Order: sequence, then structure tokens, then C-alpha cells
Amino acid sequence: MANKTTPRQEFPTHGLMPRGETQAAEFVRKYPQYDGRGVVAAVLDTGIDPGAKGLQVTSEGKRKVVDYIDCTGSGDVELSDVCAEELTLKGASGRTLRLNAEWKNPTGEWRVGAKRLSRLLPGEVWMSVSAERSQRFRKNAQQLTDAVLAKKGAVQDKDQGKLSEVSKVSEVSKVSEVSKVSEISAKSIKTKDSDTSKNLTEELDAQVDVLKTLNGAYADLGPLLDCVVFHDGEQWRAAIDVDESGDLSAAAALGAYKHTSDVGELCKRQLFYYTLNFYDEGRTLSIVTCAGSHSTHVAGILAAHHPEEPQNDGVAPGAQLLSLMIGDHRVGSMETGVGLTRAVNAIVEYGADVANMSYGEPSSSPNVGQWVQTVAQEVVRRHGCVFVSSAGNEGPALSSTGSPGGTSDGFIGVGAHVGYDQMLAEYAMYETVGDTVFTWSSRGPTPDGDRGVDVYAPGSAITSFPAYCKERLCLRNGTSMSSPNLCGVAALLVSAWKQEMGGASLSPYRVKNAIVSTAKPIGELHGAGMVQTDSAWQFLKRYAARAAEQVSWRTHVDDSRRARGIYLRNAEESAHARFFNVSVVPVFPTSEKARLEHDSDGESGRLESQTQFDFEQRLLLVATESWVSVPDALYVASQGNKFAARVDATKLQAGRLHTASIDAYDSTDVDRGPVFSIPVTVTKPLHVDASACVDLGTLQFRPTEIVRRFVAVPPGATRAHIVLRASNAAALESSPALFYLHCMQLEPATRFRKFFMRERVSIGHKSYAAGGGSAEQKETKTMDVIGGATLEVCLAQFWNQLGAHDIDVRVEFNGIVPANGGGALAEGGPLRAGITVHGSNAVARLDFIAPVRPEYDVSPSIVLTKARKTLRPHEAVISPLGAERDTHLATGSALYKLELDYRLETTREETQLCLHMPAVDTQIYENWADNFALAIFDANKRYLISQISYTSPLLIKQCGESLVRVQIRHRSAKDLEALKDIPLLVDVVLKSSIRLTTKFDMASIFTSTVSSSAAVYRGGFIAKGSRIPLFIDTIGAAVPSEAAPGDVLVGKLTMSRHTADFDFEYVVPAKSIKKPEESTPAAPKTDKPESKEEQDQREMNEALRRVRVDWVKKSRDDGVRTRLVTDLLANSNDEQRAEVLAAQLSALDATSSALPWSEAACLTAASARRAVGIADSVIELTRTQALTARLYEKAQTDDEKTLKKQAELARTQLIAALTTKCRALAALTHGSVSATASETCADYVEVDGSDNDETDASEQTVQEYERAAAELRQWAAADDVSVVIATAPLHMARHQYARALQPVLAWLAKAPMKPANAAERRSMVELRNQLLAKLQWTIWSAHFRAIAPIESPATYERL
Repeated sequence: MANKTTPRQEFPTHGLMPRGETQAAEFVRKYPQYDGRGVVAAVLDTGIDPGAKGLQVTSEGKRKVVDYIDCTGSGDVELSDVCAEELTLKGASGRTLRLNAEWKNPTGEWRVGAKRLSRLLPGEVWMSVSAERSQRFRKNAQQLTDAVLAKKGAVQDKDQGKLSEVSKVSEVSKVSEVSKVSEISAKSIKTKDSDTSKNLTEELDAQVDVLKTLNGAYADLGPLLDCVVFHDGEQWRAAIDVDESGDLSAAAALGAYKHTSDVGELCKRQLFYYTLNFYDEGRTLSIVTCAGSHSTHVAGILAAHHPEEPQNDGVAPGAQLLSLMIGDHRVGSMETGVGLTRAVNAIVEYGADVANMSYGEPSSSPNVGQWVQTVAQEVVRRHGCVFVSSAGNEGPALSSTGSPGGTSDGFIGVGAHVGYDQMLAEYAMYETVGDTVFTWSSRGPTPDGDRGVDVYAPGSAITSFPAYCKERLCLRNGTSMSSPNLCGVAALLVSAWKQEMGGASLSPYRVKNAIVSTAKPIGELHGAGMVQTDSAWQFLKRYAARAAEQVSWRTHVDDSRRARGIYLRNAEESAHARFFNVSVVPVFPTSEKARLEHDSDGESGRLESQTQFDFEQRLLLVATESWVSVPDALYVASQGNKFAARVDATKLQAGRLHTASIDAYDSTDVDRGPVFSIPVTVTKPLHVDASACVDLGTLQFRPTEIVRRFVAVPPGATRAHIVLRASNAAALESSPALFYLHCMQLEPATRFRKFFMRERVSIGHKSYAAGGGSAEQKETKTMDVIGGATLEVCLAQFWNQLGAHDIDVRVEFNGIVPANGGGALAEGGPLRAGITVHGSNAVARLDFIAPVRPEYDVSPSIVLTKARKTLRPHEAVISPLGAERDTHLATGSALYKLELDYRLETTREETQLCLHMPAVDTQIYENWADNFALAIFDANKRYLISQISYTSPLLIKQCGESLVRVQIRHRSAKDLEALKDIPLLVDVVLKSSIRLTTKFDMASIFTSTVSSSAAVYRGGFIAKGSRIPLFIDTIGAAVPSEAAPGDVLVGKLTMSRHTADFDFEYVVPAKSIKKPEESTPAAPKTDKPESKEEQDQREMNEALRRVRVDWVKKSRDDGVRTRLVTDLLANSNDEQRAEVLAAQLSALDATSSALPWSEAACLTAASARRAVGIADSVIELTRTQALTARLYEKAQTDDEKTLKKQAELARTQLIAALTTKCRALAALTHGSVSATASETCADYVEVDGSDNDETDASEQTVQEYERAAAELRQWAAADDVSVVIATAPLHMARHQYARALQPVLAWLAKAPMKPANAAERRSMVELRNQLLAKLQWTIWSAHFRAIAPIESPATYERL
């Protein structure tokens, strides 16, 4: 690199959006009319931002995006019919909405719904909006708090008897809240209480405390946006109250974007936009936003057009885009099965020519799954869409490609490449390196031997970005960027074909053949090269008449699995020569016209059959390496053919990667290149000797270099330690560098991340001995392994790191495993699924062996951290989905959904848990079902959280009961029927972990008094091959209260810090049985023994009496009840009188959960006075006996137990009587409060604080209320909901609204969310709102009013 003293003449703009090395820029300059015109490109991603630069128009001036579609349903709004009066109607949020008089609605029918803004925004936008809202709210809330504090300080400083002095405080603030505080506080001085100063001080203290509580608990749930939908005679339209004002009188009503091009502004300050769609005949509004910035950047690479800056154009600036949002807002923009299914339906509906999907996940099995097969068979084969997808960013180890792009037929899988132009313009490198594949780009082959990566394209760009990110252009890299670059090339080719070839058919297979066959070699695995646009176009033209270019080739290698290539990875697979039968079948494109239901005259079907009849290929076979043998020739007709192949890897160098291919050439045109290639991959591993270590030697690195070594993990090994050493001399001679250490094993039907480690290691950044010497840098990385499977150790100098480095690599293995049957060890290592013991066994024994090497630091421990519960659904319903969006592409029929409801109870706050349904979760692309999703709702039907296939830990903040709703979608209702009773596994994180006691001899489990034999193993060391027993104390396990018999406690068993842990499960045994106490009705104390006849008569009379007492509560006729009470009281003792009167009292106040003055309580003035009288009688009859309950807390004799039971009954009756008395007195002291309550519950009516509608109760009634409340608090818990409801009105009678509010807020914060206390919770919420209205704290009243529809929705939200 030469030093420069003057800048270059211009910025290297051509490297911002790399199109040069793919020949795309030159192709467009050469054929400007072939720039993507006439092509629609679907983008399956997070959704394109309508406000992004470069994504407004095509090079022809057409609308760039033909439609924006939310395929996930996360923007759906369910609508309901309402009536409008004088251009106003009530919105779903409760607001009164004023409508625009200019809207045309000939039917007069209106529909409303509401949507939380937070559910429409990407995380970073919502954080910004929420921060601004919270800042604004807290500022206003602080003004209110300051006003109260000022008032409190003034009261303390002034003469307590001078109200005029106190009132001057109202002038200290400019906000209305301050004056309201003074007015409300002054009311307590107007009361007849002689100690007015004390009341005022207590109230102000309570106000400070309440405001502290409210501010501490404040959480912004976000605005609930009202939506109004109507039909203007031509189409559906909608208006959204984005300002939360309720005023839509000047608002525009937007139509569906595809018809109107209407775009709305959702968040003005954040430059966040939306479009609309309508479904289900206008009963579902879809608010379409973007779930992230990813899609906009992808779209910019594919097809951006900047009329003023054409140098920033995407690859195909003339193409139009179809934005398909598959990233769901509810799950952090993760793709969902619903989104994927609806996206492919939209591709077909809009006739997209090409599609890009820069999404993907590791899959347990390649090339399987209902969605993957639907794309291959319907979207690509039948409807002719070229489907391009990213290969993944999980490299550089082999077999790290993700699904669908890197594992599935029908897709073009794209890897990420970086060239000189990108290094110069995007990465600001002062010294560049050679063109290369990005280090992190995933590599093939797939686990079944297919290529994995078909082609490479530039994997970075500086291009369009969403407006809300405040950047016009932005740099991003990944295979997510290489995929749209390749898709743009495909758009250019399709555009050129359409214009030059007229109506000639162009199958996606022909496009893929051209791209792959003409790619520029870059030295990558199995010949995958860099796409060359013009070369591919010349190929298409040269072979336009060759019918065989229209087909794809499906290959099957008959092995233990039906693979698509030959992949010998493990030691035994390459230990001897292998023979394979390979079948090759051509795959012909078909068309929708050829479907039986569409081919009325049979002509389309005849043409397709004729094409297959005429097809033949006379192929010449060549193996690219001498260790692979194949026949010379193969004749293939439409039904395919087979041939034998021999692979002899016995003489290949161990520890290295060896690749070859079986290439098939058309005998009539060998120069065309291979018609198809079958990859052959051999990773012949190094053998590990008795030391359980293997030295990989000194590996030499230069910039961009990747070195792979393969090791046969010894059977029984569970952990590998990879040790890297770099000498100081090597580091001093070169620049420090970042390396990727990527190690991986493959296990059948398992995602590659299970045995996977990818670490960044910096070489040359550590301190070394000054002046040289023997100092070295040493790094040790550890991973769990599985015995018997090959481990790849891949070390790569990161692509942009300069200098040369030498690194010594050593791999060491350890393992302690349970011994299988007499110590025999399975080839792949035993019990990988974990260990299960039953608590009913008292002592469990496990034998362990060290099969790999001597093991040190042996110190067994078992730690249980989770309780696993199994839930069964209490409801399961199968129903068809709507045909408009949810149809199966192959059959055209509607999909079905199975909705399963589970009851979940959490017993403590801040509960962490994880939900599993092994039959269908942890899968997306390989899933047999269309979709798996779950959502959790609290007892108020409030949505808490969603999850899809990849379930992860959840946090449930409030204890109580929740509903877990699971949805599984599939084309067959019959298949779903089998899942109607499927269990849901719930792993609850324990509050405190549990340790099980482990010993090396059984006697030590039970006693320490008997010394163990000297021969007993003492721990610390296990010789290689030695077997030791481990005894586990299961009977003494401290089972947590939340675990029931049959539950499973889950944790880890650790044998040594050098070896892998085992999953450990402890099945909770049955609880110990406690003998129940027997009791019979006590006979009266008499000198004469009671006969059996007398005893029967007495017990019968008592039973009949109790039935009559029960009917005192049940009777619906007051007259009947009165006569029944009179009759019962006539022949009753004091205990029985108390029981009868308590029943009568319960009937008078049957709805004790309702506020005493509400209509639901049914306490009239007359019934309230009557209740007070009856309550006094019960109190008088039970008070004395209730006091004796404490004397019998430790009752032992039968007589004491009887007396204790009677005393506890009296105590219960006393508390109930005191509670009812307080409620009755509350109703009397607040006789007209119900009118005020109805006003505060009305639609957004502000309370002016006037007391003209409130009747001051007599001092005598208030004092009686105070005495009853004081006694009630002595007997009952202050936080009991009935006590709170019964006593809070006492403070209201004194105008001490904050004191009344304190216990209400405390109960609402701590009470569990359960359906059983839903009525109490509603009453407490109502009481809270009334008290806030009385305090005239409008900021808090408005806050709770706004979140009420969110906290207590009328219905469950749709999944």
C-alpha cells in the first residue's frame, strides 16, 4: 500500500451498490430496455417502507410497489357494526368519534375497531414513541406530584386553622391540577370532624404515597387507535385516529393501496407510514406496516430506482415489487407459517415472475416440510416463479446452510461474496484483500449431500433504508443482501426474455440452469461461482430452442436415507469402498391450465404429455476425481433411469476435505457443460489415539484463508477442548487479526446448532514477553460433542484481516457416561436424551464409566432448576379458515385450524417459564403442519405474549390463572382430529434450585453413623474404563410447593467440570398420606346415654334445620324468607340464631363483591338499615365465642377440637356480619354516590368536583361506621378484598379519597389474576376510577380510561 498525500478524484460510487462484478451494470448499459421492465418481483421479508427513497417509481415511471401485504395478520383489526348519529359514533376504544362530513357512505353502515400502536411498529420505533410518550406523561404527572408536595409543605408551615392561608397555595402552579389539589384537600376542612388539621395532613400524606405508587407502576401500553371503516359505493375505506383525539372531521379515509396508491402517516415525528387492505367483505381491516428495516434494504438492492442518482440504482431498476410481510410484529419480526402460506398465495395471485426470500432458519431435515414442497411444486414448477433465497450466515463450517435457500429443491440458494469495489466503497479498507466469500457465509453440502449453495453474489450494499431510520442509504451485509442481488439478475433475464422471445415459455429451471452454468469460478465448494448476468443471457439465447433446458433434475442416492448427493462424513463411511445406486429423474414444468378442473378440452394436458413423450437425453457421465467411478453413458427418458457409482475413499488423506462430482453431459453438445452434477463430499476424519488428543499441527494463514480439519470423536466422549496457540514471534511480525473458530457435528434429523460452536478469537491482541522469548498466546474453547460422529474444526482468518499467522491447534476429548448394560458402550455414546429417575424409588443407582481417558476432578452434583407440568386442553375446536387468504395452494381448498385452550396457573409474581409441544414446535420449514403458534392471555382476556415454532423462555409478571391458546393449521381436518388432546409441557423456573444428595455408597444416603468400606470409591478420579456407582437420594428431595405428584423436576447432572452435563429428570412421587380427623355432631351433655334412635332423630333434625337455613339464602321471595327466619329463630339456641341471622344477612347483601352504593349491590336505604340491625344481632351473638378461637389453636382433645371448630365458625360469622354492616353503612353514608359513579363511567365526561349531588351523612352514622370498620380490621386481613370494599367508603365520607385509594391500589397490584375474582377486580377498578375522579387527577383518570380496553378486552385476540 502506497502512502497518499492527495485524495482521489472521486468517490468510488460504483462500489456502494455492487453490480459490476456480476455484469449487471454492463448488461443494463448494453440493453437499457431489459432493466427489469415487465417483471414483478415478490419480496418475502419484513415489509417495504412506503417512504423509502428509491422505492417510489420504476425507470419507466410506474409505481414501484404494486401492493403492500401483511401476510402475518399482526396488523389485522376485527371490526364490528355501529350506528352513527349526527356524524358521531362510539369507537372501539370508548372515545366518541367525530366523522368527516365529506365521506361518501351510501349504505350508512359503519364499522369500528381498534389497534394498539405498539403492535404496528418495529421495536426501535416503538421504543422511540414510547420514550416520548412516557417523558410527556411523567412530566405532567410530576407537576401533579409537585403540587401535592407544595400543598403539604404549605400546610405544615401555616397556621392549621387558617384556611385562607392554605388556599393561596393554588396560585403556585400554572397547571389546573394544582388548584384542583387545593380544592379537594380543602373539603376535609368543611367536614364536621373537629380534628380537621389531622385529617388534612393524613390525606395529603396519602396523596403523596398514592402518587408514588401510581408513578412507580406506570407502564405505557401505547395508544389504542380507533379505526372507522365504510364502503363508499366503489370500495372499502378506512380512517385511523392516529392523534387519539377522536376528531376525524378532517381526516382522509384511505382505500386499499393496490387500488388507490393511498399511503398514510402513522407516526409523524418518526416518519413511519402505513397502507391498508380489507378482507372478509370489509369485516377485517389490515393495517400494513413494516416489521423492520431488513426488507427495505433488500428491495433497494433488488430494484431501487433513483431518478436523480441513477448510480444508486438497484440491480433491476425497471422491475416492480410486491411487498409481502412474513415477519410478525408479535414475535419480533420472526417468520410464521401463516405468513409463509399467505405469501405464496399472493405470489400466485399477483403473478410474480421472481421472488426473493432473505429469511431462513436451520432445519432438522433438508428438503422436507409442507411449505417447502408447496413452493417447489406449485410456485416454481406450476406457476413459473423464479424463487431465490439466502443460504444463511452460519459459516464457514460445512453443512451450515439454512432452510429454505440452502437446503431445498426449487430454490436458488445464494452465498455472499465480497469484491474489490465493495472493500473500497463500503468498508474503508486502507489495504484490500483478494475477492472472496464472506467468512460467515454458510457453506454446503446439505446433510443429504446436495450442493447447498448454488451460486454467489455480492453480499453487501449501501442502498435504500426506511425513512423512520433517518437514513436514506445504509450499509448492510449478509446472504440477505446477496440473495436480492441474484434475484435482481434473474429479473433482468426474465425481462430480457419477455421482450426478446415474445411468448416463448420460460421455466424457472431454465433460468437457474443458465445462472449456475455460466457462473464465474471462484474456487468454492462443488464449483459454485459468481453470477454473470450477460453470460447467463447469452446462454439463454444460445439454448432457447433446447427443450431439455426447461427441466430440472431430481437425483436420489440409495443409501440408508434417500439423499440427493453422496456425503461420507463419519469414519466408518470412508473406511472401505462404497457402492451406490443413483436414480436420475427429469422434473418437467407444468401449468395451472393443465389441472383437470381447468383443462376442459384436454389440450393443455395433451401438450404436457407430448412433451414428456418426446423427451430423451443421451448422457455421458464423468467423475471429476479418480476415487469415484461411474459408467460412461446413461440414457434417460421422461421416467428417469438409474446407474451405479463407486466411491473409494480409503487412500484419501485423513483429516482433510475431499470433493468430487459426477457430471452428466449431453452427448450432442458436450461444450454446453454439465446438464446436472451430483456432488460427492468426503470428510475423512483423523483417528484419535489412546491419549484422547489429536494435534492438528501448525496451521498457516493468509488473508481470507480457511483451514478445515476433521476428527473422529471417540465413542463415549462428551466434550471437546480446542486449544489454540500462537507464538509471540509470529504475532510481532504481522498485524493482529480476528479469526473464526467454527466447530460442528451433524446428527440425523437434528438442527446443526445442537453440536455447534462458533467463536471469535483475536490473535495478536494479547500481551507478549518484551523482546521475544517463549511467551505465547493460548486460547481454549470448549463444546459438547457426541461420540462416534465426525467433528469439523474450521479455523478462518476473517475476510478483512491482514497479515500472516501461524497457529498450533490441538483437540482434547473428555467423557464420563452412564454405562449401558454391563458396561457395554454404544457406538455413538449412550443416553444422549438424558437421565430420568423416579422419586418413589427412595434411592436411585446409576453406573458411570470413563471410556475415553482417565478423568479428574470428579465431583458429582445434581441441580434441579425447573418444574415440568403437563397440561391437557380443556377445549379443542377444529374449524375452517377463510378462503380469501388461507387456502392451500395445491388443492385450492381452505385450510383448517385446531385451537386448543389450556389453563395455566402461576403461584408467584415474575414467574419464568417455557412452553413446549414437541410434536409440532421447534420447526418451521420442515414442519408437516402449516403453522404452530401460541398466545397467553390473562384472566381479563388481555393479550400478554405470543410465540411461534421456536418457543423460548417467557416471563409472566402477575400470578394467577392464564389461558394458553395454541393454534395448529393444516390442510386436513382429519389429521388435526388426532391432536385434540395433545399435551402442552410447561417448564416453570423454580424460585430456588434444588440439589439432590449423591453418594458413592448406599449406606451414606441413610446414615453417617456407619463407616463406609475402605473399598468404596471416594471420588476425584476415574481410571479409563473403570466403572463406578452413583447413588442418588430421591426420597429426601425437597420437592417445591408448585410441583405436584407426576410432575417432573428438570435440571442437570454434572460429573466433572471437564465433561458434558446430562439432562436430568426427577419424577415427583405421591405425597405422604395424612390420616384425616374424624368428627361427628356432638351430642348434648346429659347424664343419660343417648340411644341410637335418639341419635338418628337428632342428626336428622339437624340436617333438616340446615337445609332450611340454606333456603334462607336461596329464597327469591322476601315473605317466604321472613317466615322461614321467624320459624327458625323460635326454637334456636344462640349458635343457631347466629347461623340463621348470618344466612339472612347474606341474602340481603348477596353481591358482596359489588360496590355498596352501586345498582349491582341492591342495597336500598331500607335494606341497608335492616342489614345494620341484623348484623348487630349477629355480632352480639358471636363476638364472645369468636374471641375463644385463639385459646384452641393447639387443640388436642376431642372436646377442645369441637370448641375450636365452633369458635372458628363464630369468627367467620362475625367477620361476615361486620363486613355487611360496613357495606350497609357505606351505602347509607353515600346514598347518592351511585349517580356520581354513573357519570364517571360515562363516555369521557369530566367530573368538576362539585359536591352538590352528594349528601353528607349524619355524624352519628359516620361514627358508627368508624367503629364497625375498626372492629372489622381487628378480625380480618386489611388487604382482603371484601374488607377493602367495605371500609374504603369510610374515608370517602371524610373526603379522604387518597386514603381510600391506598388499599385499592395495593390489592390491584398483588391480587392474583383469576376468573374466580373477576367480579372483585371489576369492583376495585371501578372504585379506583371513582376515587381518581373525586381527586380530580385527570391525568391518571385519562390514563386508566385509555388502557381499560387493552387491560380488559371484550374478546380474545385472534392468533
